Amino acid sequence: MKTTRRLLLALPLLAIPCIALAQDYPSRPIRIVVPYAPGGTDQQVRILAPALQKLLGQNLVIENVAGGGATIGTAQVKNARPDGYTLLYSGTGALTVGPHIMKNPPYKIDDLLPVGNVIGTPFIVAARPDAPYKTLAEMIGYAKANPDKITYGSAGHGTTTHMAGEAIASGAGIRMLHVPYQGIGPAVTSILGGNVDLVIGLPNAIMPQVNAGKLVGLGITGPQRSDLMPGYMTMREGGVDMVDVTKFGFFAPKGTPDAILKKLAAAIPEAMKSPEFIETTRKSFNGTMYLDPVQFKAILETESRHFQKLIRDLKLGEQ
Repeated sequence: MKTTRRLLLALPLLAIPCIALAQDYPSRPIRIVVPYAPGGTDQQVRILAPALQKLLGQNLVIENVAGGGATIGTAQVKNARPDGYTLLYSGTGALTVGPHIMKNPPYKIDDLLPVGNVIGTPFIVAARPDAPYKTLAEMIGYAKANPDKITYGSAGHGTTTHMAGEAIASGAGIRMLHVPYQGIGPAVTSILGGNVDLVIGLPNAIMPQVNAGKLVGLGITGPQRSDLMPGYMTMREGGVDMVDVTKFGFFAPKGTPDAILKKLAAAIPEAMKSPEFIETTRKSFNGTMYLDPVQFKAILETESRHFQKLIRDLKLGEQ
């Protein structure tokens, strides 16, 4: 009985350091790892950073750690100290695709905790202006007549852009060759240099080139047309039965104290109310989509099951 009483008395004392840590948090700059090359996803968090920094009272140090289809940067955060000072800002595919497509993944979906989703956007498919097709239907017809001749660039092997390309090919009954890059920014640079025929990725990286006449938009992967990209048909309208609205948000290493997670989760939707963030995000052709930790976790689990089946059906996993 005495031992039990001592343990019960000790429990509140054990909680004191965690409470104090949360009350003081954050007391120094927070590192945000973006697991892609500059010019795509990192622009989203850079737009949000001023408002979020004001709410948290500390600077955000945004660092691109590209490679491995987003697994290198994601693994860095998974292995970081769970104290709230190293966070991940990533597309959900880093957790819902990577662990299924890799033979020996460096992390599991449960190794990172969802804090809050910020962006929800369809991908856009764009072609070189000198390609022998100007519409989605023409591209599909050309691909059927020329199997494996069309190449498409993605943000990397095992990313949602890669999965979108494979789903489009499967849904259209065509074959295309995948060319992975270390982010959508390098993929766009490559198609502008004439190295690939198509690029599939974030509107903020692709639409400026479309509007400048340097690329030709063929369609988007959303369930309906987007008011941010008027005039572009969905894949389903083009006869391709696929939908993909990719999501981007914040994650923390497993073991991060609940009190710190709650502080971060409360700050994110408030920062998203910033008029500057809303205006700049719309100008970047991205839609906002806040999901709290519970909603975000549910979406991740659903998406993980979807991609696990897609990877198995299309035999895309590493051998």
